[in-house]
Amino acid sequence: MLSKYQQTIINKKESGFSLLEVMIGVFLIVVSLIGVMMLINQSLASGSFGVSRLVAANLAQEGIELVKSVRDLTYNTASWDSWYGNISGTNDFIVQYNDLSLRPFADQPLKFDEATGLYSYDLGVATKAAYKRKITLTKISDVEVRVVCTVSWTEKNKNFSLLAEDRLWNWR
Repeated sequence: MLSKYQQTIINKKESGFSLLEVMIGVFLIVVSLIGVMMLINQSLASGSFGVSRLVAANLAQEGIELVKSVRDLTYNTASWDSWYGNISGTNDFIVQYNDLSLRPFADQPLKFDEATGLYSYDLGVATKAAYKRKITLTKISDVEVRVVCTVSWTEKNKNFSLLAEDRLWNWR
């Protein structure tokens, strides 16, 4: 037969959780849920930045290809010197797909046209990222021009930029 003291100890061991154990358990669950929520938030932010960077990379490549088109069209109707003569030192320009002329740089964002899925300065609506594209042409020699396309944008109050570079030559 057990004494009252021994019976009390056995009853306490068999009883439920104490308040302290419950509080520790809830704390651990809350901390782990906060960690998971922060991980999800970071994943979503990274995905959004990846999309913005991909758009910027395509806009930079498009800028270089449009400068090549301007050069080729001018070259076909005139000569290298007529296109090359318009560049003195280092010049900043803007260019868009539906107007194959180099316009002086204006610090204005590109607009997105949902109907065509294209970016331009004239048609469409301003984007949240406010992409800006600057084409910088630099004379290297009598037969070479350096083309640098810089696309900048703002995301979550942070400024980002992406740079693409190419060289154009008088190949004829």
